[in-house]
Amino acid sequence: MDKLDIILKEIESIKNVMATKDDIANMATKDDIANMATKDDIANMATKDDIANMATKDDIANMATKDDIVNMATKEDIAIIDDKVTKLEKKVKELGETVKDFPFVRRAVLEIGERTARMEERLAKIEENMARKEDLKFYDYKISQLERELFELKHR
Repeated sequence: MDKLDIILKEIESIKNVMATKDDIANMATKDDIANMATKDDIANMATKDDIANMATKDDIANMATKDDIVNMATKEDIAIIDDKVTKLEKKVKELGETVKDFPFVRRAVLEIGERTARMEERLAKIEENMARKEDLKFYDYKISQLERELFELKHR
């Protein structure tokens, strides 16, 4: 019986390893096996981080179109804009300096205005006290008359 026991044990072990009808029914077909991923496929599959960083439908919808790309600024355009910005910054700095000096300029203008007003007052007083051309003619006429009278008085 020893041999018989050994044969029975071998049959049992074969039975345990052998597939049942259900196992065979659930086995993959030739097409399933052809479509299964290989080790290389699995190694090249995207990781969770790769998938997280992939573009969504919204991202793709918001991507630049060919027309958008054609209308984008070139390096030359950016260089020109950069040059213009530099010039504008220089002008702003110059204006800042001018504005910084503005209170001094304003004070100088006000002082000139005050001096002008004082000079106008002085000039008005001088004009008021000054003899006019007609006055000088009158005085010249009177002096001439008095000189004639003196001359006549001396020669009489």
